[in-house]
Amino acid sequence: MAVTIVVVAFNSATVLPACLASIPAKYQVVVVDNASTDDTAALTQALRPEARLLRTPRNLGFGRGANAGFAEVTTPFGLLLNADARLTPGVLEALVEAAQRYPDAGLLAPEIFGDDGALQFGHALPYTPQRRRFVAMPAGDCCMDYVGGSAMFFRMSAFRAMGGFDDAIFLYGEDDDICLRLTASGHALIHVAGCQVLHAGGKSTTPSPRLEWCKAWHQGWSRIHVEAKHRGQRAAWRYLLREWPRLRLKSSLRRGDARHTKWHGRAAGMAAWARGVQATSVGLDPGA
Repeated sequence: MAVTIVVVAFNSATVLPACLASIPAKYQVVVVDNASTDDTAALTQALRPEARLLRTPRNLGFGRGANAGFAEVTTPFGLLLNADARLTPGVLEALVEAAQRYPDAGLLAPEIFGDDGALQFGHALPYTPQRRRFVAMPAGDCCMDYVGGSAMFFRMSAFRAMGGFDDAIFLYGEDDDICLRLTASGHALIHVAGCQVLHAGGKSTTPSPRLEWCKAWHQGWSRIHVEAKHRGQRAAWRYLLREWPRLRLKSSLRRGDARHTKWHGRAAGMAAWARGVQATSVGLDPGA
């Protein structure tokens, strides 16, 4: 087969069985177990014994974990699939056909639906002009500034030419960054209509208030990192000086708000970037 599926998992035992079961047996699978402490590795071996299982000694983060998985890929195409996502019949064949129709496409993505039936479509990069931000699903295939997230179908030659995901990012923003780099290098990003992936969303790891704060920390850090990388240090500092006070004020004055943890975590991540802290040096739990 022309496609290898790469799944990066961290304590994903509750959702991984459905993900693996949705992948047809004829396709190669690589599972990167990011130092899970649950049954992720054992389930992979039991449910998909022919899969290539990579067990990392520590949590590498999402992008670096994906890079480790893609290093094992020898097929022309590779699909990065979230552990809480499931394929529908025919989606891989449809993506290969689309890649053949669009030889300049470095990255393609299917229609992604949540378990509630809602189409997860419309993610825009911070720099996407308002007039180009879709609010509804187009009738057919379309070229966009961003595609993917929970299911990113790469032409491996383009992925490798980019050097894969940014190793400086531990979590969040790696998808925005690689989309920006692919576009800058002349590759098209194609949203493919008529083929679907189902995505539970936010369930790839068992949730907790502490984990929510840590994820928000990385969201804040990565947002500034991507800004600095693609728009320069001045733009990054302007963004930080505009957004950080707002987040700190809201987290201080609205402690009873359900969003307090996210505001506080994002502000902490931004402040850490300003101090020169590297996200990969602190890992999943920056406050540990």
